Amino acid sequence: METNTEILNNLGDYGSAEFTVRKESLISINKKPIGRIDYNVYTNIKSHVAIVRDDTNEPLSIVGQDYNPLEHPKAFDTAQSVISMSDLNLKGITRKTEVSHDGARAYSTWTLPEHKVNLGRDGDDVALQISSRNSYDGSWSFVVEVGGYRFICLNMQVFANNFAIHKSKHTKGLNLDRIASKLSDAIMFYDNETELWKEMIDTSITNTDAFDILAYLADAKSAQAHLKQGKPPRSILYEPDVVRNKTLSNLYYYWIHNSQSNSLGSTAWALYNSMTEWATHQKPRNRNSLNNVASLRVDRFEKVRKTLNNKMIPQLKLVA
Repeated sequence: METNTEILNNLGDYGSAEFTVRKESLISINKKPIGRIDYNVYTNIKSHVAIVRDDTNEPLSIVGQDYNPLEHPKAFDTAQSVISMSDLNLKGITRKTEVSHDGARAYSTWTLPEHKVNLGRDGDDVALQISSRNSYDGSWSFVVEVGGYRFICLNMQVFANNFAIHKSKHTKGLNLDRIASKLSDAIMFYDNETELWKEMIDTSITNTDAFDILAYLADAKSAQAHLKQGKPPRSILYEPDVVRNKTLSNLYYYWIHNSQSNSLGSTAWALYNSMTEWATHQKPRNRNSLNNVASLRVDRFEKVRKTLNNKMIPQLKLVA
C-alpha cells in the first residue's frame, strides 16, 4: 500500500511553475552633458532589486532589497508536506498547477475525491479541495486553504468561511505538524460548509433577489438603483449606465441558465453556482488577462466570498 508521500510524489513536478529565480542589482542611467556630448552616467540603486527567472533571464518584479523570494516549487513542496502529514485520505488525489504574470504568480490545487459529499441529487458530488498560492511580485503571500470541487459542472466552490490553514511571506520556521493538524481539522469546516450548501438547495429565491446579489458582485451600483425603482432585471441590463458592465451580463446569463435547469431551479444553490461558474470558467476578453487566468480566478473567488458573506447570506437569511 502506497504511503501518502509516495502518492504525492507520483503527481510529478509543478509544470510551468517549476523554475527558480535570483535577485539582480538595478542601475539608473542618466545623461550628463560634458561639453557638447551627453554621456551616460550609471548609478547603483541600493533600495530595490529585480527578481529574475533563471531559465529565461526575464525579470518578474522589482522589490525591496531585503525581499527574499519563496520559490514556487519550495512553496508547493511545503503544502504537499502538510497534506502528506495530515490524516486525510489521499486515494485518487489529483493536482493542477497554473501560473500567471509570466510566472510571477502561481496557483496549485489538490482535489481529494475520497472526501466528498452528495448534495441530495444524482451525481451532484462536491469533493474537498486544498489550494496553495505564491508570488514573486508581493501580490500574494504563501497561502494554504481549503475549498470544494463540484464534479457535475467542474466548478471550484469557494467557502463562505475563509478557512486559511496557513498564510505567511515565507516557509522559514513553519511548524508543519501544527499546520497538518489544522488541515485534518478542515474536514469539520468542510462539513459545516456543505450544510450551508444543502440549505441553499432548499431555499427558493426570486429573480429580483438574484439580480440584486449579482449586481453587488459585479459592483453595478446603478443596476441596483434601477432595481429599487421597480424595473425588471432583463431591461436593466440595457440601461445606458449598465450595459457596459459585461460582468453583470455574464453573471445574469449563468443565473438564467442554472435557474431554468431541471436539476437546480430558482434556488440559492443555482445562484451560488452561477457565481462559481463565472469565477471558474468565464474567459477574459482582454488578451493580457488570458495569460493571467490563474490570478484572475483567485481575484474572482475573493469577490464571490465577499458577496456570500456581505450580501447573499444576510439577504436570504441563510445560516452560515
